Amino acid sequence: MAAGPRERMMAQLAGNVGMRRSEVARCRREDLIHDGVGWSLIVHGKGDKQRMVPITDKLATEIMEFCPRGGYLFPGNEDGHLSAHYVGKLIGELMPPGWSMHKLRHRFATRGFAATGDLLAVRDALGHTSVATTQIYTAVSSDKVRLMQAAASDTSTLMV
Repeated sequence: MAAGPRERMMAQLAGNVGMRRSEVARCRREDLIHDGVGWSLIVHGKGDKQRMVPITDKLATEIMEFCPRGGYLFPGNEDGHLSAHYVGKLIGELMPPGWSMHKLRHRFATRGFAATGDLLAVRDALGHTSVATTQIYTAVSSDKVRLMQAAASDTSTLMV
């Protein structure tokens, strides 16, 4: 099965915004706002918590073009939108073996942390309460571990 516009949008929201499949399923065109600095998306998270996540101008334009009239981006039969399960199933069928919608969220967290080194910013983008939970989502590249090892084992700076 080839990805169509709907599936590409779902994958972008997971991989480029860090949204859970349930958050993607409930995303509405009206959740896209310009906050004076740039575009943001109101994400309806777990426990009815909302968070504001900045997005690129390009993604904002794609959302407006994808859903020009408003309403749910992915209409369906579960309170007017697709179910989270179905969103996950659609994307899972398109992903390589071992990948899932949730893995895209982990990828987002890892890339965000690698780019900024700011675990609190990643925590807020993901909508976590605890930094400990966010740490589970972020993988450290082997290059960073090698860099740390080289810096830590530099004997020229040892004070013995």
